[in-house]
Amino acid sequence: MDKIRIRGGRPLSGRVAVSGSKNAVLPILAACLLVEGEVILDGVPILEDVHNILRLLESLGMDSSWDKDGSLRLRVLEEENSFAHYGLVRTMRASFCVLGPLWAKRGRAVVSYPGGCVFGHRPVDLHLKGLEGIGARIERKKGDVHISGPVLGGQVYLGSNFGSTVLGTANVLMAAVLGRGETTIDYAAQEPEIVDLCRFLNACGAKISGVGTHRLQIQGVARLEGCRYRVIPDRIEAGTLLMAGLITGGEVEVLGARPDHLAAVLDRLRVAGARFEMGWVEAEEGEDLGRRGMGGLDPARVPVIPRQAQRPGRAPLGRDREAPFLADRILYERTSEPSGGGEGGDCFPFVRVLPSDQLQGVDVATNPYPGFPTDLQAQFIALMTQAHGVSLVTEKIYPERFIHVAELARLGARIRREGPTAIVQGPERLSGTTVMASDLRASAALILAGLVAEGSTEVRRVYHLDRGYEALEKKLRKLGAEIERVREQ
Repeated sequence: MDKIRIRGGRPLSGRVAVSGSKNAVLPILAACLLVEGEVILDGVPILEDVHNILRLLESLGMDSSWDKDGSLRLRVLEEENSFAHYGLVRTMRASFCVLGPLWAKRGRAVVSYPGGCVFGHRPVDLHLKGLEGIGARIERKKGDVHISGPVLGGQVYLGSNFGSTVLGTANVLMAAVLGRGETTIDYAAQEPEIVDLCRFLNACGAKISGVGTHRLQIQGVARLEGCRYRVIPDRIEAGTLLMAGLITGGEVEVLGARPDHLAAVLDRLRVAGARFEMGWVEAEEGEDLGRRGMGGLDPARVPVIPRQAQRPGRAPLGRDREAPFLADRILYERTSEPSGGGEGGDCFPFVRVLPSDQLQGVDVATNPYPGFPTDLQAQFIALMTQAHGVSLVTEKIYPERFIHVAELARLGARIRREGPTAIVQGPERLSGTTVMASDLRASAALILAGLVAEGSTEVRRVYHLDRGYEALEKKLRKLGAEIERVREQ
């Protein structure tokens, strides 16, 4: 088993490219069960979760192979098996997304209840409610969900006390595209990952309208055909890398960080006193994202837009915390969706975080998109340990998602939890020690804390990290961090 060792105290500096989105690619991979013919996906990140779902899909009759250029080819070879058993489903929650496609394409499905990170109760009731609403006959037997009957279409509502359900929306959406009639999903999730799934399905011949809104309308079609598609960049990785720059007081430019996907995050960071430059940069002629997407991009081959110099006699950028602007400077005016499926061909979105003299504590609450993402809550708490004053971080999606708080306290953070809220007092000098990662995003939070802690920090159980970050320690090392992966003795 590996661990990450960090020696803190070094400001990060440089450029780094974000990989393809984990939370987008997993449902898209499940959706390939619906497709006749070959699918070619570009920008697929090399992650443990990707390997796990590919093993599951292989057991369901799908063939997959990686091209030398980094693209992933997929084709369903046989459709006899419709049982996704516990041994393959237990590793991650997204594996439950095969339920809708299996049922819609093969007429029946048996899928075990899913596993994944342990940070509170995450039922699949809304998945089943939505599928029943479009015709599914569902039985629960010995930890498995059995589903049969024709996909008839209908109108379903997928809201809950904690907002809309992302994977539930994906499951119902994927089943509905091969339905006999029309399906309307009210209070559908609006996350960029759901938008990406809709665009992929439409590229294969589906008829989905209302993409990006809370109401999706799906007209069932007889079949879907293969296509080539590029996955969007990972907004959670992008946010993590930006916070890594901020927590160390450095200047970091994240290529592939889409400001439109990170509006709530950038708003809270801006209120805390962070300074940004952002926009789109056009690459040199002939340079494109390649089949590996942003993850395979060499940042050195993308032209640099120089940082804006501070004019004498003017107040420093970003001092007005109530300013209505998202960035200190928009470097390339572009408001339309980039071309080429996911993030485009020869045009790269980026956000550059600038050194900040003093961050201030702020309040934030996680909410469904376009609100502040729950997957950046742990990293934000780590950042707020270095901000002046008190910060209140309220978790409204998964109220029990605070296992990382105790480990941050081991490094010296002053954090008190009251119900679904963490109260963070800063700034606090952190001291390196051994900490234990409890889940994927907690792993990233502990690494961020280790970057600023005095002495050496060791983060154990980093197999959680490998589920959702592609070579994070290598990217941080390129930015100047003293970080390495070592084998546990």
